Amino acid sequence: MPKIDAPTVAEHRAMIRTRLIDAAEAILRESPSSHLTAGAVTSAAGIARNSIYRYVDSVEDLRSLVVDRYLPEWLTTVSAAMEIAGSPEDRVVAWVRTNLEQAAATGHGWLMEAARTQSLNASIDETVAHAHTGMRNTLTNAWTDLLQNHPERVPIATGLTVGILDAGFRQLDRGQPRELVLQLGITAARALVTHLPA
Repeated sequence: MPKIDAPTVAEHRAMIRTRLIDAAEAILRESPSSHLTAGAVTSAAGIARNSIYRYVDSVEDLRSLVVDRYLPEWLTTVSAAMEIAGSPEDRVVAWVRTNLEQAAATGHGWLMEAARTQSLNASIDETVAHAHTGMRNTLTNAWTDLLQNHPERVPIATGLTVGILDAGFRQLDRGQPRELVLQLGITAARALVTHLPA
């Protein structure tokens, strides 16, 4: 029986798998568009190169596992913040604020680049598409409630709000101060919900 570094084989496997995902994440954070290799990942994880496939089906699966560490929780956090917010106005602002907070906490640019740069990994495409669709739907629902008397404005309002968020993402990716980006993003969202329904 091979030597294990945990009380059980299952715990050992989970520990090694986590080390591999951690190593892949570190590589992707450093260079999101890089082609992951078994050698680079196993070297960073401190395991033998030929043992990687005991824990994952392919090196590119690690890219998917890294993305999956963040996007589902990101969605859940945004949805929870919007539920707490209550009014449609506050839900729109919560959508912008919470997405910016998540981007600041996890890093948006490297994560999206890691998700885009992959080789035939349908799992990543599905995860990212689900996240983007879910995010936009929750925003559209908030604007639909807010603009009941002006339904024709919903697509415009949604698009403008997404524009605020995208601009905030870009500023965070450029290293602008988190608190300033959050403050200005929230102010812009609040101005939009105040004036657009009039």
